[in-house]
Amino acid sequence: MLKLIKQRLVWGLVLTATVSGVLSCNVAAHATSSKADEVKAAYVMDAKSGQVVYAQNADQKLPIASLSKLMTLYLVERAIEHGQIKWTDAVPIRKNVRKMATSATLSVMPMPAKETFTVRELFAATLVGSSNSGAIALGEYVAGSNDKFIKLMNQQASKWHLDASFISASGLDNTDLKNYDLKIKGTSDQDQNLVSARAVTTIAQHLIDAYPDVIQVANQRSVKIHKYTVPTSVEILKGAEYYDPRVHGLKTGYTNQAGACLVATYRQNGHRMIATTLGGAWQFTANNNLRLMLKTTEQYKQVVPKSINYQIPGTQTKVRLVTKYNSKLWVNSKQPMTQTKIALWPLHRTAPNYLAANTAVLKLRLTDPLSGTAKEVIYRTPEALTMLGPLQWATAPAKRTTTGTYAFAK
Repeated sequence: MLKLIKQRLVWGLVLTATVSGVLSCNVAAHATSSKADEVKAAYVMDAKSGQVVYAQNADQKLPIASLSKLMTLYLVERAIEHGQIKWTDAVPIRKNVRKMATSATLSVMPMPAKETFTVRELFAATLVGSSNSGAIALGEYVAGSNDKFIKLMNQQASKWHLDASFISASGLDNTDLKNYDLKIKGTSDQDQNLVSARAVTTIAQHLIDAYPDVIQVANQRSVKIHKYTVPTSVEILKGAEYYDPRVHGLKTGYTNQAGACLVATYRQNGHRMIATTLGGAWQFTANNNLRLMLKTTEQYKQVVPKSINYQIPGTQTKVRLVTKYNSKLWVNSKQPMTQTKIALWPLHRTAPNYLAANTAVLKLRLTDPLSGTAKEVIYRTPEALTMLGPLQWATAPAKRTTTGTYAFAK
C-alpha cells in the first residue's frame, strides 16, 4: 500500500476535484477502494533539480514491464545524436520480430514483410502505443543484434549507478520472448527486467532532460503509421478517461508479474515532475492519487535564508554567514523537513580565532520525512574576520557594538 494516510488521500481527492474538476468521477469512485491505492513501490522527483519529494520502497528491484522501453528509447535518441543512425533510416526487421507483430496479445501494429518502417515511425509506435516488436527492432538496429542491445542497456544502467537488470528491450519476460528466439543466453525461462522505482524514474529524467522532444511525441492520443492508427496506452492525456491537464505522458507498463506500472510526467507550479508507481492493482488511480496528494501538500519555497547571524558555540560572538545554496525546495505542509545544525569550525581556546573568507562554519541538514532524503546547506564567512583577543574576550558578555565584537581583516 502507498505510505499515505488514507483519510488524507480521500480528502485531497475530494478537495482538488471540487475546486478544479480535474479528475473524472471514475477516479473519485476508485479512490475509496483499498485496491485503488495498492502499489509495490513509488517515487516522485523534480525532473530538473532531481529533488525527491516522495519515496516508497524505492530501491527494491521489481518487474517494470514496458517501462523498460524508456531505456530503449534513450539509447535510440543517443544513437541518433551521435550520428550512428538517422530518423529517416528504414529499419531492417527480422522474421521473428515480424511474427511477434502478428500476435493479438503482444502487438499493437502489424509489420508485414512488404512494408518498411523508419526509425521515427517505430520510435512513435514504441513510445505512444508501447509496441513490443517496434522496441526490439529499434534495439537490434542500434546495436546490431538483440543480445548486444541488452548489453548496452545494462552498461548504461551501470554508468548511471542504477539498480537495474535488463534482459529485454521491450519489457516482455522470457515466457514470451523464448517463443520468438529472443531469450538471452544464460537466462531462465522466467527471467524478466528488474528495476527499482528510483532507477526507472532516473531513466525517465535522463530521457526528458537530454531529449525533451519525447514529451511532444508522448503527449498524443494516437499516432498514424502507414494505414495503422496506434492508440496511446497512457489514459491520462487529454480526451482520455483519467485526464489530468497537468500530465504530458509518459509511459505505461503491464504484465501479470509486474502489475500496473506508470511513469507520469507532469507540471506542478511550473516545475516538470516525474511520478512513478510500480505493481499497482489499477493502471492509473494510485499514480493519480499520489500526484493529487502532492499537489495539495507540496509547496516550492525558500526553506533557509541566504544569510544568517550565527552565534559561535561557546562564545558571545555572532558572525554573519552566507550560503550559495539554492534555498528553494519542495516542502510538504503536512510533514515538513527537520533541521539539524552541525558546527564545522573549531574554536581555538588559547589563541586568537581567525576565520578566512569562505570558511565553512555551519552545516544545516534538512531531512524530508516523505522521501527519506537529506539536503545539506553550508554557511560560510563572506569575508575574513578575526574575533578579538583571547577566548575569554570572545566569551565574556559584550557591552561593545557589533563591530566591536569582531573585526574584519583588511
